[in-house]
Amino acid sequence: MDPILFVLVILAVGAGVGVVSAALGIGGGVLMVPAFLYIFPDMDMNTAKGSSLLAIVFVAGFNSWRMNRGEMKSPWGVSIAIASGAIVGGFVGGWGTGLMSDEAVTWLFVSLLGFAAIRTLFLKPRVVHEEDVRRRRAAAAMIGLASGLVAGATGTGGGAVLVPLVLWAGLVPNERVVALANTVMAATAAAATVAHLASERTMDTASTFGLVNVSLAPVVVIAAIASAPLGRWINAHLTFERRRVVMGVLLLVIAVRLIYRIV
Repeated sequence: MDPILFVLVILAVGAGVGVVSAALGIGGGVLMVPAFLYIFPDMDMNTAKGSSLLAIVFVAGFNSWRMNRGEMKSPWGVSIAIASGAIVGGFVGGWGTGLMSDEAVTWLFVSLLGFAAIRTLFLKPRVVHEEDVRRRRAAAAMIGLASGLVAGATGTGGGAVLVPLVLWAGLVPNERVVALANTVMAATAAAATVAHLASERTMDTASTFGLVNVSLAPVVVIAAIASAPLGRWINAHLTFERRRVVMGVLLLVIAVRLIYRIV
Protein backbone atom coordinates (compact mmCIF):
# COMPACT_ATOMS: atom_id res chain seq x y z
CA MET A 1 0.00 0.00 0.00
CA ASP A 2 1.22 3.50 -0.84
CA PRO A 3 2.66 5.15 2.34
CA ILE A 4 0.43 8.23 2.05
CA LEU A 5 -2.66 6.10 1.50
CA PHE A 6 -1.61 3.90 4.42
CA VAL A 7 -1.42 6.88 6.79
CA LEU A 8 -4.78 8.21 5.54
CA VAL A 9 -6.44 4.84 6.12
CA ILE A 10 -5.02 4.56 9.64
CA LEU A 11 -6.14 8.14 10.38
CA ALA A 12 -9.64 7.29 9.16
CA VAL A 13 -9.71 4.21 11.38
CA GLY A 14 -8.53 6.29 14.33
CA ALA A 15 -11.20 8.90 13.69
CA GLY A 16 -13.84 6.17 13.71
CA VAL A 17 -12.42 4.77 16.93
CA GLY A 18 -12.58 8.18 18.59
CA VAL A 19 -16.22 8.64 17.64
CA VAL A 20 -17.52 5.19 18.69
CA SER A 21 -15.51 5.21 21.91
CA ALA A 22 -16.77 8.61 23.04
CA ALA A 23 -20.30 8.15 21.68
CA LEU A 24 -21.09 4.53 22.55
CA GLY A 25 -18.52 3.42 25.13
CA ILE A 26 -17.03 0.87 22.73
CA GLY A 27 -13.23 0.78 22.85
CA GLY A 28 -12.85 0.82 19.09
CA GLY A 29 -11.45 -2.68 18.74
CA VAL A 30 -14.55 -3.64 16.76
CA LEU A 31 -13.20 -1.28 14.09
CA MET A 32 -9.44 -1.64 14.56
CA VAL A 33 -9.14 -5.43 14.52
CA PRO A 34 -10.92 -5.91 11.15
CA ALA A 35 -9.13 -2.84 9.73
CA PHE A 36 -5.67 -4.06 10.77
CA LEU A 37 -6.36 -7.47 9.24
CA TYR A 38 -7.42 -5.77 5.99
CA ILE A 39 -4.46 -3.36 5.87
CA PHE A 40 -1.90 -6.06 6.77
CA PRO A 41 -2.76 -9.31 4.95
CA ASP A 42 0.11 -11.06 6.77
CA MET A 43 -1.01 -9.98 10.24
CA ASP A 44 -2.55 -12.71 12.37
CA MET A 45 -5.63 -12.25 14.53
CA ASN A 46 -3.73 -12.28 17.84
CA THR A 47 -1.35 -9.50 16.75
CA ALA A 48 -4.28 -7.47 15.39
CA LYS A 49 -6.09 -7.60 18.72
CA GLY A 50 -2.92 -6.92 20.72
CA SER A 51 -2.19 -3.84 18.59
CA SER A 52 -5.80 -2.72 19.04
CA LEU A 53 -5.61 -3.05 22.82
CA LEU A 54 -2.52 -0.81 23.02
CA ALA A 55 -4.38 1.99 21.23
CA ILE A 56 -7.46 1.49 23.42
CA VAL A 57 -5.39 2.13 26.57
CA PHE A 58 -4.73 5.71 25.43
CA VAL A 59 -8.05 6.39 23.69
CA ALA A 60 -10.18 5.14 26.60
CA GLY A 61 -7.88 6.78 29.11
CA PHE A 62 -8.26 10.15 27.41
CA ASN A 63 -12.04 9.80 27.16
CA SER A 64 -12.26 8.77 30.81
CA TRP A 65 -10.27 11.82 31.92
CA ARG A 66 -12.29 14.15 29.70
CA MET A 67 -15.72 12.79 30.62
CA ASN A 68 -15.03 12.57 34.34
CA ARG A 69 -13.63 16.10 34.49
CA GLY A 70 -17.03 17.63 35.16
CA GLU A 71 -19.15 16.84 32.14
CA MET A 72 -20.52 13.69 33.80
CA LYS A 73 -20.77 12.38 37.32
CA SER A 74 -18.14 9.75 37.86
CA PRO A 75 -19.43 6.51 39.44
CA TRP A 76 -16.09 5.69 41.07
CA GLY A 77 -17.40 2.99 43.39
CA VAL A 78 -18.92 1.02 40.54
CA SER A 79 -15.90 1.72 38.32
CA ILE A 80 -13.50 0.25 40.88
CA ALA A 81 -15.66 -2.83 41.40
CA ILE A 82 -15.94 -3.51 37.67
CA ALA A 83 -12.30 -2.69 36.97
CA SER A 84 -11.08 -5.09 39.67
CA GLY A 85 -12.71 -7.97 37.81
CA ALA A 86 -11.91 -6.59 34.38
CA ILE A 87 -8.15 -6.33 34.98
CA VAL A 88 -7.97 -9.99 35.97
CA GLY A 89 -10.17 -11.01 33.06
CA GLY A 90 -8.22 -8.88 30.60
CA PHE A 91 -4.90 -10.49 31.45
CA VAL A 92 -6.29 -14.03 31.49
CA GLY A 93 -8.19 -13.52 28.23
CA GLY A 94 -5.16 -12.05 26.48
CA TRP A 95 -2.84 -14.79 27.70
CA GLY A 96 -5.26 -17.61 26.95
CA THR A 97 -6.09 -16.65 23.37
CA GLY A 98 -2.39 -16.21 22.63
CA LEU A 99 -2.27 -20.00 22.77
CA MET A 100 -5.21 -20.45 20.37
CA SER A 101 -5.23 -20.70 16.58
CA ASP A 102 -5.96 -17.66 14.41
CA GLU A 103 -9.21 -19.15 13.13
CA ALA A 104 -10.44 -20.02 16.63
CA VAL A 105 -9.82 -16.48 17.88
CA THR A 106 -11.58 -15.02 14.83
CA TRP A 107 -14.69 -17.13 15.44
CA LEU A 108 -14.58 -16.15 19.12
CA PHE A 109 -14.53 -12.49 18.05
CA VAL A 110 -17.48 -13.01 15.67
CA SER A 111 -19.46 -14.84 18.37
CA LEU A 112 -18.91 -11.96 20.79
CA LEU A 113 -20.14 -9.43 18.26
CA GLY A 114 -23.23 -11.46 17.44
CA PHE A 115 -24.14 -12.00 21.10
CA ALA A 116 -23.56 -8.37 22.03
CA ALA A 117 -25.56 -7.13 19.03
CA ILE A 118 -28.60 -9.29 19.76
CA ARG A 119 -28.47 -8.55 23.49
CA THR A 120 -28.20 -4.83 22.80
CA LEU A 121 -31.15 -4.73 20.40
CA PHE A 122 -33.44 -6.16 23.09
CA LEU A 123 -32.30 -4.01 26.00
CA LYS A 124 -34.94 -2.21 28.04
CA PRO A 125 -34.32 0.94 30.13
CA ARG A 126 -34.12 0.62 33.90
CA VAL A 127 -34.45 3.17 36.67
CA VAL A 128 -31.20 3.31 38.66
CA HIS A 129 -31.17 4.11 42.39
CA GLU A 130 -27.89 4.73 44.22
CA GLU A 131 -28.80 2.43 47.12
CA ASP A 132 -29.44 -0.42 44.68
CA VAL A 133 -26.08 0.17 43.00
CA ARG A 134 -24.23 -0.15 46.32
CA ARG A 135 -25.84 -3.56 46.87
CA ARG A 136 -24.70 -4.75 43.42
CA ARG A 137 -20.93 -4.42 43.85
CA ALA A 138 -20.43 -8.20 43.60
CA ALA A 139 -22.45 -8.26 40.38
CA ALA A 140 -20.39 -5.33 39.12
CA ALA A 141 -17.15 -7.26 39.72
CA MET A 142 -18.52 -10.29 37.84
CA ILE A 143 -19.58 -8.09 34.93
CA GLY A 144 -16.06 -6.64 34.96
CA LEU A 145 -14.55 -10.13 34.88
CA ALA A 146 -16.73 -11.08 31.91
CA SER A 147 -15.95 -7.91 29.98
CA GLY A 148 -12.24 -8.27 30.80
CA LEU A 149 -12.13 -11.82 29.48
CA VAL A 150 -13.83 -10.63 26.29
CA ALA A 151 -11.49 -7.65 25.98
CA GLY A 152 -8.34 -9.71 26.34
CA ALA A 153 -9.62 -12.46 24.08
CA THR A 154 -10.88 -10.28 21.24
CA GLY A 155 -8.95 -6.99 21.42
CA THR A 156 -12.12 -4.92 21.67
CA GLY A 157 -11.65 -3.32 25.07
CA GLY A 158 -14.76 -5.10 26.32
CA GLY A 159 -17.12 -2.15 25.89
CA ALA A 160 -19.33 -4.06 23.47
CA VAL A 161 -20.20 -6.42 26.31
CA LEU A 162 -19.75 -4.06 29.26
CA VAL A 163 -22.24 -1.39 28.11
CA PRO A 164 -25.20 -3.75 27.51
CA LEU A 165 -24.55 -5.68 30.76
CA VAL A 166 -24.18 -2.53 32.87
CA LEU A 167 -27.40 -1.08 31.46
CA TRP A 168 -29.20 -4.40 31.91
CA ALA A 169 -28.01 -4.71 35.52
CA GLY A 170 -29.01 -1.12 36.28
CA LEU A 171 -25.56 -0.13 37.59
CA VAL A 172 -25.59 3.30 35.92
CA PRO A 173 -28.15 5.27 33.91
CA ASN A 174 -27.89 5.76 30.14
CA GLU A 175 -26.26 9.19 30.39
CA ARG A 176 -23.40 7.91 32.60
CA VAL A 177 -22.61 4.61 30.91
CA VAL A 178 -20.04 5.90 28.38
CA ALA A 179 -17.89 7.57 31.05
CA LEU A 180 -17.98 4.39 33.11
CA ALA A 181 -17.16 2.17 30.12
CA ASN A 182 -14.12 4.21 29.12
CA THR A 183 -12.79 4.27 32.69
CA VAL A 184 -12.99 0.49 32.95
CA MET A 185 -11.71 -0.13 29.40
CA ALA A 186 -8.51 1.84 30.01
CA ALA A 187 -7.58 -0.48 32.90
CA THR A 188 -8.79 -3.62 31.13
CA ALA A 189 -6.89 -2.88 27.91
CA ALA A 190 -3.71 -2.14 29.87
CA ALA A 191 -3.81 -5.56 31.56
CA ALA A 192 -4.59 -7.35 28.29
CA THR A 193 -1.81 -5.45 26.47
CA VAL A 194 0.73 -6.67 29.02
CA ALA A 195 -0.37 -10.26 28.37
CA HIS A 196 0.03 -9.77 24.60
CA LEU A 197 3.45 -8.15 24.99
CA ALA A 198 4.58 -11.14 27.04
CA SER A 199 3.49 -13.64 24.37
CA GLU A 200 5.68 -15.12 21.66
CA ARG A 201 5.95 -12.97 18.52
CA THR A 202 4.26 -14.28 15.37
CA MET A 203 4.77 -11.26 13.08
CA ASP A 204 8.38 -10.64 12.03
CA THR A 205 8.63 -6.82 11.93
CA ALA A 206 10.87 -4.45 13.85
CA SER A 207 7.88 -2.65 15.39
CA THR A 208 6.24 -5.81 16.74
CA PHE A 209 6.86 -6.84 20.35
CA GLY A 210 5.18 -10.05 21.43
CA LEU A 211 1.72 -9.85 19.87
CA VAL A 212 1.64 -6.04 19.65
CA ASN A 213 2.60 -3.85 16.69
CA VAL A 214 3.46 -0.58 18.46
CA SER A 215 3.77 1.51 15.28
CA LEU A 216 0.00 1.71 14.73
CA ALA A 217 -1.08 3.13 18.08
CA PRO A 218 0.35 6.70 17.78
CA VAL A 219 -1.46 7.50 14.52
CA VAL A 220 -4.70 5.88 15.69
CA VAL A 221 -4.62 7.69 19.04
CA ILE A 222 -3.95 11.11 17.49
CA ALA A 223 -6.90 10.72 15.10
CA ALA A 224 -9.12 9.32 17.86
CA ILE A 225 -8.43 12.24 20.21
CA ALA A 226 -9.13 14.70 17.38
CA SER A 227 -12.52 13.08 16.64
CA ALA A 228 -13.53 12.52 20.28
CA PRO A 229 -15.45 15.84 20.59
CA LEU A 230 -17.80 14.66 17.83
CA GLY A 231 -18.31 11.42 19.72
CA ARG A 232 -19.07 13.27 22.97
CA TRP A 233 -21.61 15.45 21.13
CA ILE A 234 -23.32 12.36 19.73
CA ASN A 235 -23.32 10.74 23.18
CA ALA A 236 -25.02 13.78 24.68
CA HIS A 237 -27.84 13.48 22.13
CA LEU A 238 -28.30 9.70 22.21
CA THR A 239 -31.43 8.52 23.98
CA PHE A 240 -31.49 4.98 25.33
CA GLU A 241 -33.48 3.74 22.32
CA ARG A 242 -31.12 5.34 19.81
CA ARG A 243 -28.04 3.99 21.60
CA ARG A 244 -29.55 0.51 21.61
CA VAL A 245 -30.29 0.51 17.88
CA VAL A 246 -27.02 2.15 16.77
CA MET A 247 -24.86 -0.20 18.83
CA GLY A 248 -26.78 -3.31 17.78
CA VAL A 249 -26.67 -2.55 14.05
CA LEU A 250 -22.99 -1.54 14.12
CA LEU A 251 -21.98 -4.77 15.84
CA LEU A 252 -24.02 -6.91 13.44
CA VAL A 253 -22.49 -5.25 10.37
CA ILE A 254 -18.95 -5.84 11.62
CA ALA A 255 -19.74 -9.46 12.52
CA VAL A 256 -21.08 -10.16 9.03
CA ARG A 257 -18.02 -8.54 7.47
CA LEU A 258 -15.68 -10.79 9.49
CA ILE A 259 -17.68 -13.93 8.65
CA TYR A 260 -17.31 -13.02 4.97
CA ARG A 261 -13.53 -12.80 5.49
CA ILE A 262 -13.36 -16.21 7.17
CA VAL A 263 -15.43 -18.14 4.62
